[in-house]
Amino acid sequence: MSRTLLSRVIEEFKLYQSEVRQSGLEAVIEGMRKNIKVETVGTAGPRGKSVESFSISFAHENPMTAMKVTAKLTSQFIEENLKVREQLVEGATEFLEQELRLAKDRLEQKEHLMSEFKTKYMGELPQQTDANLHALDRLQTDLIAVTENIHRLTDRQNMIQKAIREYQATGGTPGGSTAGLGGPAAIDPLLARLKELERNLATLSAEYKDTYPDIVQTKQEMKEVEAQLAKKYGVKPEETGSGAVQRFDPYLQTLNKDGDEMKIELAGLKERQRRLTMQIKSYESRVDRTPAREQELMILVRDYDNMQKNYQSLLDKKLNARVAENLEKRQKGEQFRIIDPANLPENPDKPDRFRIMLIGLALGCGLGFGGAITMEQLKPAFRRPEEAELLLGLPVLAAIPDFQTAYTNGSTKSLPTAHAIPLPLTTLPHGSGEADGEGGAERKWSAMFTAWRRNRNRIGGIFAKNGSPDGLVPELNLVAKWKSVSLVAEQFKVAATRLTLMNAERRNTVVVVTSSVKGEGKSATAVNLAYVLAQDLGKVTVLIDGDLKNPTLDAYAGVASKPGLTDLLQETEPLDCCLLRLGELPLWIMPTGRALDRPVELSKIRRLDAIISELRNRYEYIILDAPPILPLADMNVLGGMADVLVMVIRAGSTPQEAVQRALNSLKPKSQVGVVLTCVQAEGMPYYIRNYYNVQEAK
Repeated sequence: MSRTLLSRVIEEFKLYQSEVRQSGLEAVIEGMRKNIKVETVGTAGPRGKSVESFSISFAHENPMTAMKVTAKLTSQFIEENLKVREQLVEGATEFLEQELRLAKDRLEQKEHLMSEFKTKYMGELPQQTDANLHALDRLQTDLIAVTENIHRLTDRQNMIQKAIREYQATGGTPGGSTAGLGGPAAIDPLLARLKELERNLATLSAEYKDTYPDIVQTKQEMKEVEAQLAKKYGVKPEETGSGAVQRFDPYLQTLNKDGDEMKIELAGLKERQRRLTMQIKSYESRVDRTPAREQELMILVRDYDNMQKNYQSLLDKKLNARVAENLEKRQKGEQFRIIDPANLPENPDKPDRFRIMLIGLALGCGLGFGGAITMEQLKPAFRRPEEAELLLGLPVLAAIPDFQTAYTNGSTKSLPTAHAIPLPLTTLPHGSGEADGEGGAERKWSAMFTAWRRNRNRIGGIFAKNGSPDGLVPELNLVAKWKSVSLVAEQFKVAATRLTLMNAERRNTVVVVTSSVKGEGKSATAVNLAYVLAQDLGKVTVLIDGDLKNPTLDAYAGVASKPGLTDLLQETEPLDCCLLRLGELPLWIMPTGRALDRPVELSKIRRLDAIISELRNRYEYIILDAPPILPLADMNVLGGMADVLVMVIRAGSTPQEAVQRALNSLKPKSQVGVVLTCVQAEGMPYYIRNYYNVQEAK
């Protein structure tokens, strides 16, 4: 099916020459692929269908060409399959050789790392643990023996020092000999006399002065004895001064000599003890580090074993690939064989159009239903009042049908004969010859309705504002006035009645009408609720246009747009001048007022609270058309002024997530009611629809 092979077949058999000139080679090849059909033949088993053979067919208007092309495709398949298999085997062999070289290099690197590790940590390896422990035992035994010798020599040294001190203190034993460590020792009489003179001198010096005759005589005698000792022992007289007794006493000399020998031997033993202690610490540290080295060595050995196994596995695969390559080269043509060659077709074949139509119909229905369900799941919206009550947990005041249903019959019988006092809604051309009487008003509203019927384009379910290019009439949004006997007006009456029942105990009520986003019909809902409260329920009502960024109530009610709320907030107009009465009804409207160059600050919007407090003394119902919740910050201020918050939701359009997010961001503390607008008329009960259709027909 590749482009290269099919282009060869087209060139060889001169296929689709005119199509190639008109559409190009790519389009012809794509069409040829559709004419080639490959079917597999096999038997079904527990693991699925096993392919035993397959057939290749080609559709063409010339039967001989179809047979030749089919035979060519079959032979090309066998040839290309053999080439591909050989390339695969050769490529596998080359790949295995490359991987084998890499594995060998990694194996040698790992061997080098293991050798460096063993050289670096020689003596701390796991296999040397027993030798280290034996050496440690031997060193500890030697250390104990050396320690015992040190203790023994230390005791002996202490005994010699004690004997020296006692001998120096007592001066010997009676009979002229002293018992020492080596046995009795004779004392020179001159030494004994010198020692005795030293004791006498010490005693006399303690009692008398140096000029005392006995002291002088004793010193003279000591000099004579020292001279005799010097002559006897062959030393100079000046060398016999102080310490002559210790110097010439053989017993004391023997003790000092033994003490010096003990010090030398003891120093040697302590040095050996220090070396043994250092060796023991070295072997102990080796034994302590052996587990860590064992863990590191185990990781190296494990990686080395894995690499060695991988190397051996690659080596085996390389040998197998060599064998497979030789087999492929020797067994060419044995993989596939033609069971039934291409034959000349006798009867033409055509597609099953009925089956194709059924499949297309099924696919179309599936895509349609699936797309609708997918869109509904991706962007769910409220469609019936029950859904709003169930998901939001709020009461639904009314479900308002599409405003178009109130004007669909095109009848002008129920159109009004008068308009709002402050501002005419529509003016007739000059020279029409009609006065402002009943007939003139009838023709005026008929013209207005006819213009609306010619321009049925709508914006968000609510009619466009005055001056739109389509010529739509915004006054027709006041359905409760112009179509009082309609399903739309009746639902507004239901909403107004439920609103009064919710606030039966209040003397006056502030109702804030808002929505989550723009275009849900909140302004039309506010003006119709106010009209029904004043006209049908007789409530003294004031309607305030609080949506300063998108004012529409003046156009819907047909009143002047100024003075109004902005003038009142800027303190340029008094309150009474900003209130416009609608006809003879107990309904007053406060429009937005003069347009400002910059938005009104939130601090000035807070003054509306004081204005509403003053209006509570005059009116029973104060309806505030507020801006949407999500895009603006004004609702965070206006929401706290409401006794009742009316949430307007456009059915089938506003996402449920947007409504819930708006309510969560506002967190209203007052009562909340829901008005569902633009409800499809098919969703209303049939008996209600039929009833109002009959009423309008009359």
